[in-house]
Amino acid sequence: MNEDLVVMSPCLRALLCLIAVTASSTAFGQGAAPTPEQALALSPIQKGVEFDKPAGDEAKNCTIKAERDGKGTSWIVRDGTGRMLRRFADANADNVVDTWCYYQNGLEVYRDIDSDFDNRADQYRWFHTGGSRWGIDDNEDTKIDYWKRISPQEVAEEAFLAVQTNDAERFERLLLTADEAKSLGLGKALAESFAASRERAASEFKKFLTTQKAIDAKGKFVDFGAPRPGVIPEGVDGSTKDVTVYENASALVDAGGAPEQLLLGSMVQVGDGWRLVESPQTGATSPELAALFSVPTMNGGAATVGAPSDEVQKWMTDLDKLDQQAANAKPADRAKLTDRRVELLLKLAESADRADEATAWYKQLAGLLSAAVQADGYSAGVAKLGSIARSPGVQRIGKDLEAHFRYQQIAAENGLAYQNPKADFAKVQQNWIASLEGFVKAYPTSPDAADALLQLGSMAGEFAGENDVAVKWYRQAAAEFPRTVQGQKAAGALRRLDSVGKALPLSGPTLSGKQLNLAAAPFKGRFVLVHYWTTWSGPQSDFAQIEALRKKYRGKFDAIGVNLDSDPAVAKQFLAANKNGWEHLYDAEGLDGERATSLGVINLPLMMLVDTQGRVVNRSLTAGELEAELQRVVR
Repeated sequence: MNEDLVVMSPCLRALLCLIAVTASSTAFGQGAAPTPEQALALSPIQKGVEFDKPAGDEAKNCTIKAERDGKGTSWIVRDGTGRMLRRFADANADNVVDTWCYYQNGLEVYRDIDSDFDNRADQYRWFHTGGSRWGIDDNEDTKIDYWKRISPQEVAEEAFLAVQTNDAERFERLLLTADEAKSLGLGKALAESFAASRERAASEFKKFLTTQKAIDAKGKFVDFGAPRPGVIPEGVDGSTKDVTVYENASALVDAGGAPEQLLLGSMVQVGDGWRLVESPQTGATSPELAALFSVPTMNGGAATVGAPSDEVQKWMTDLDKLDQQAANAKPADRAKLTDRRVELLLKLAESADRADEATAWYKQLAGLLSAAVQADGYSAGVAKLGSIARSPGVQRIGKDLEAHFRYQQIAAENGLAYQNPKADFAKVQQNWIASLEGFVKAYPTSPDAADALLQLGSMAGEFAGENDVAVKWYRQAAAEFPRTVQGQKAAGALRRLDSVGKALPLSGPTLSGKQLNLAAAPFKGRFVLVHYWTTWSGPQSDFAQIEALRKKYRGKFDAIGVNLDSDPAVAKQFLAANKNGWEHLYDAEGLDGERATSLGVINLPLMMLVDTQGRVVNRSLTAGELEAELQRVVR
């Protein structure tokens, strides 16, 4: 073994242990081949990679086999169904592994690479649902030195993680370097502004870490936010190249259930990557450099963002009053109140100085109109959603906002159609599905397309009994929107659709304060129903049927609840009033939490039946179907 191992990280040392095994294996020379257990014990050098980690019986069914791969040989690890889990490759045919690949749902999501073949990884790449990042580690110390490729969304997530983990080095890797700035061919004024901002950014970030309180360990990155990117054309201020920038970029954050923005300011494209030029902030004020790309005012100066004008303050006050009145208004009065609220929101959106401010008002308006149509039968709202989507204000901000109005219009049209008691509901469903398919085709990169794909997978596919259709849409959502809740939920739905015969990992604290593990007593050796529910999903009758079957099949059948209410006190109160004899796991993040997302739980209630070894027997059944299923499987 190479003497350099003594200075390597434990993770890289473990990776090279496989190299030692493979170098003397039958595929490369002689000796014993590596085992699936050895291969599955390895993990990516970079943290946070989501990849398949089979355990229990699923791991025991895995195989490893040497296969020719171009000029070299790869060790391929597959699960019991033949789906690829790992690939460890010898790219230069020197009988030493130099590429370590990890897979999720059959797709490669991450790769460690030893490109100079010195037994140390020096590149780290993400693929498919894992993203598009490509990090370079010149000194081979397992830390990324710079990003060769990184998307704006991934820059935003990296900036969020740098704040969350108090990692100044992680943030500094995102900053535009002096050499990169020079390569952009910037004009003198812009180059000087970038340089000054860059010099301040690192120190300002460290100060920011000591003062910010909005982002803590419980926060989650949700999405990237920005108006459409713009181009500073060649020739402006003496620039020699076009420069592509995002203005007022932000990382959208779930801060313990409350929405928060990490304001990133301007973001500049350099080759296949994007770079920040200033320290982030939280709150209402964007970093200052964003003003360089603002629309000039009539006197030639840059537009500035200040406190709301007296007129805007009045509109906001009037809107608050109307919102309060609407909450208690009679149905006959709501339409007039909605008309007035729409007028005020339009004024606020059209008068906003900044694109992100206008976007927020426009989205509030779209939500108001769609809700008014679906809840109050405000039929005029459908046409208004369409006309505002085509308005100059929305068009100026960009395609994603237009898509948001169209998506809300589809929901409104569907809701209004269902309110007609004479409607042909099968045809209404078909029209809704056709509208969603048209939306995904027209706005394929819109954030709302992720939700549309998820709806298509569930309603047009899974719940219509069309498994192939469900897989098609879920795969598209998971592949194209991997960083969103919807994309991750789609990946979970694929996992659930493929779960029959596989172990279901389930453990944690219950609402009663106990610790539960599906793989341990008293559940091991029994058939167990896993029941996902909330107090608003109407589980009372399900509880009664489940309890009756627990008594009938005492010792052979049990149940575990998974409650997804946002308030545990509400769930506990409900359980106190609806007696049952089994334990309930809990996730305060509800349908967007890990318990629901990991299996793509979309509609409630959801019931899954596992066998005496904890393997899924039925991935979706109702309480009414449960007894027949137990009669089939219980001996």
